[in-house]
Amino acid sequence: MKWIVYLALGALFYYALNAFASSVGLAEENDTAFSTNILPNAGTTKSNKSNSTLDGVQSGSTGALANGSTHNGFTITCETQVSNACGQAFSNELEASHDMTVTATGSLVGIEGDSTPDGVTHTSTQIKLNGGINLSSSISVQNCEWNQSAYQCGNSAGVADSYTVIMKVLDEDENVLASSTQIRTTDSGYNLNAGSFDDSLHYNGVHANKYEWSWTGVDGSQSTTSALRGPNLLGAEMILDFPIEDYEPLSAQEIKDMNEGLGTANLNESEIWNVISGLEESISEKLNVETGGAVTSVELTENFEIVVTTTKKASPEVVAKVQEVVQTMNKTKTVETLKKEVIAEVIKESKQTPTKTEVVKNNSKQKTVKNSSKEEVKEKVVKSKLALVMDKIDAKVKNPVKNLKLKNLVKIDAMTEAQGSLASYNIVFYAPKDIYLDQINMTDNRLIYNGVQLVSYINNDTIGIKQRTLQELNINKQRILIELKELKNG
Repeated sequence: MKWIVYLALGALFYYALNAFASSVGLAEENDTAFSTNILPNAGTTKSNKSNSTLDGVQSGSTGALANGSTHNGFTITCETQVSNACGQAFSNELEASHDMTVTATGSLVGIEGDSTPDGVTHTSTQIKLNGGINLSSSISVQNCEWNQSAYQCGNSAGVADSYTVIMKVLDEDENVLASSTQIRTTDSGYNLNAGSFDDSLHYNGVHANKYEWSWTGVDGSQSTTSALRGPNLLGAEMILDFPIEDYEPLSAQEIKDMNEGLGTANLNESEIWNVISGLEESISEKLNVETGGAVTSVELTENFEIVVTTTKKASPEVVAKVQEVVQTMNKTKTVETLKKEVIAEVIKESKQTPTKTEVVKNNSKQKTVKNSSKEEVKEKVVKSKLALVMDKIDAKVKNPVKNLKLKNLVKIDAMTEAQGSLASYNIVFYAPKDIYLDQINMTDNRLIYNGVQLVSYINNDTIGIKQRTLQELNINKQRILIELKELKNG
C-alpha cells in the first residue's frame, strides 16, 4: 500500500503534514515495466508449507548444504557449520542451523518486463536502467524453532531466531550503488501460520547494472552441536521495475534548478540523484525502526512528495502508527537531522574516494555519457568534496526523497563551511575615537529638598501618628491587665 505524506525537506521545502492518501507512485504505470521473479529459483514449485504463492526455493536434490555449495542457483555460505553443513535442503524448504546465508547475484540488463495496462513487453538496457530502478523482494519464512514461539516446532530452544534480507544494486564494476537491510525476528509457523514479508529498494541514480540478493537465517540459541534450529526459507522472489524509455540526461537548466531546490551548489546529475536516494533510505530506516518494519520503501517524487509504501498486510492501526511517526518527525525536524548526517557522511567519503565518470567529447566540450550508443571515454576524475559526498548519498540512499533531502543538507553544510569568519580578517572596521572631550562641568550642587528629612516627615504624617497612638494604647492595656492579674492573685 502506498501513501503520500509530507515532510519538511529543508529551507525551500516545508510542507504542512497532510492526511495519508492513495498514490500511483513515482511514475505512471505505463511508463514502467515490471518483470517476473529474477532470482534463480524462478519457476520452482511453490512450497506446500507456505501460505503464499511465491516460487519455492528447494528443488530436486535434498540433503546437507555445505559452506560454499550451491542449490537451485543460490550460493550457500555460513560462519559456523554444524555437522559439516550450514543447513539442509529438505521437504520444500531450506533449513538453517547455526547460521546460513542464501545468496543470488545477476545482471539487471536484458531482463524482460511488461508495462501495464497495455501489456507490452520491454527489455531492460543500460540506458533504460540509468533512469532509476526499483527492486521488490518477497519471502516466505518459518520461524518457530525457539522456546517462546507460539507455533513451537522441531527442536525449539533459545531466544527468537532472526532472518535478514539484503538487497544491493551494483554497477558493472561491482561497486555498491544502493543497498537495503531488513532484520526480523517475527514469530511464524507453517502453512497458514507461515510468515510473508515484502521489502523494496529504490535507486534513482545512474549506472545500475547488477543485483545481489541474500537471505540469512540465524539460530537464537547459537547451538554448534544441534543442527537445524534456525529459521527456514520457504519461498522467495524479487521483481525489477524499470523505465520503458531511454534515459535522457538533465539539461543544464534542470540541473541548476534542482541544485537550487536542494539548496546545493554545482552538483552534477548523478550527484543530485544520489542525494535523493540517500535521503529516501534514511527516512525509510527511521520509519521502520519506529514502526517495527511496517514500511517497505520511501520514495521522493518530482514535486518532493514522500511516497511511503507499507507492507501489503498493513492494518489500519499500522498505517496510523506510520502517520503518527511522520508527524513526530516533522515536529522534531528529524528529516533535517537525517539530511545533515547523510551529507556529512557523503562529504567525508568524498574526501577519500575519487570516482570514475564517463565523458564524451562533443564540439570540444565534455558531457556526461547517458547513451551507450555514443562513443564512451572513461576518465578518472577527482571530484570536489561536495561532489564526492553526493556520490556517497547516491550509493547509500536509494529513496529519491531521502536522497534529495540529504543532499540538500550536505549542500547547506558545505556552503556554511565555505563562509569565512570575519575574525579571520585582521581589519579594523571602526577605529575608536573619543568625540566628547573637554566638556563643560554641568554639575548642580543645589539641594532641592533642603531641611526635609525622612524621619521628620514620618513623625508629622497623620497615618504615622495614628499608628503610634494605637500602639501606646495597646501597651497601656497590656500593662493594666497584668496589674489586675497580680491584684487578683495577691
